Amino acid sequence: MVGELITLVGFTAFFTLLHAIAIANVEPVYARAFKLSRGIAAAVLTTLGILALIDAMPHWRSAFLYVHEAGDWMRYGVFCIYGHLLSDFIWMAVGRVRFGIKPRADLVLHHVLGLVGFGAALYLHVGYALALITMITELMPVTTGINALGKRIAVPALVDGAEKARLHVLVWLRLPLWLTLLTLTATVLALGNPGALLPAYLVAFGGLAGLVLLAVYWLGNCRQHVDFY
Repeated sequence: MVGELITLVGFTAFFTLLHAIAIANVEPVYARAFKLSRGIAAAVLTTLGILALIDAMPHWRSAFLYVHEAGDWMRYGVFCIYGHLLSDFIWMAVGRVRFGIKPRADLVLHHVLGLVGFGAALYLHVGYALALITMITELMPVTTGINALGKRIAVPALVDGAEKARLHVLVWLRLPLWLTLLTLTATVLALGNPGALLPAYLVAFGGLAGLVLLAVYWLGNCRQHVDFY
């Protein structure tokens, strides 16, 4: 228990330091620094998600939701995500107090869903793979980070390309992947036999439904400002 708490604190400190380095040494504008450091963190989370998908592929019929063995590397991956979410909340608070920038309500909701869902996975010792696979779509914040970098170094082509890439990632990766996971979870609940994992499936279904609604909201916002081509 103490060891896992130290692990969580370590991941939180790492991502918090990443934010601090970005604003102190790379980008003095808080909003762009936050996007840039989150983009770097998102690249780590995307990689974890891809590795989890490869490892857990035999469990796709159960919506990648199963009991994990002790010592499974994916548990540490979930702690990594949890530390990232906590560090984002720390820096959203810094932005509010020091710079007067109010956190986006949709981003707060997204992170709260993550804290609840991933917290349930850690507590129940199930669903690490499902939690990590949702992180494949963190490729979207990577494009946001590239956009912030383009603004920092004043390269309009990079800014424009990143904005278009973000829309494509949302349409062709984030929304379809979350819908697929939601459908798989609903199928197990409706036609399968979740048994003792019923609470985990219910949490997963609720969390994924919330993520899909957020993705639809983001798609509407993106389409107002960015064209596919």
